[in-house]
Amino acid sequence: MDLGRASWTPAVLATKKCLMLRSLAYWLPLASVAFSACGGPEASAPLRALPAYESRDAALFDDAIEASAVGLNLEDSAPVRADAVLRERTQTGDAVVRVRVETVTASADSEGTRYQIALRPLATLAGTRAPSGTFTVVVDKRSPAMGIVKSFDARLGGKTFVAFIREFQTGEERRFHFHFAADSKEVNAAVREAVDLQ
Repeated sequence: MDLGRASWTPAVLATKKCLMLRSLAYWLPLASVAFSACGGPEASAPLRALPAYESRDAALFDDAIEASAVGLNLEDSAPVRADAVLRERTQTGDAVVRVRVETVTASADSEGTRYQIALRPLATLAGTRAPSGTFTVVVDKRSPAMGIVKSFDARLGGKTFVAFIREFQTGEERRFHFHFAADSKEVNAAVREAVDLQ
């Protein structure tokens, strides 16, 4: 008996079609899982839950730039290695990173001028959630850093800082809040010491 395709009866064709559909029904879910595991379009890790920007966290990551970080020694300050707030920032933040300012971009809206500062990470001093590439922080009229940023503007470009950063949720927005200290040997040593005390 010739079993070539030309001689398949409708009953044989229906049986083969049914078997093919059953096979697809079995393999497609597995293929989808494998595709996702290999980094396909559907393979996106869920976003981690972020804390609200409030209370003690808002005081630690206050969007401020220390005057000494831009060479303005307005007053004598206590030794940074004895600074309990620096220690707390180091131990509670996402990361402490040496950064270089890439660009400073000003824009205006109904609430006034705001600046976006693009930062390139140079080295991670502490923490496990440091940005892997260039990231941006925002300075607006509510930010203590506004005076320094407005005064220096583009002259901040190329400057390096020790950035204490943590990501927060504000409404629908996810944003890094920060505190910039001087990129000095003393600050770097104080951060290392704070890590050792964890």
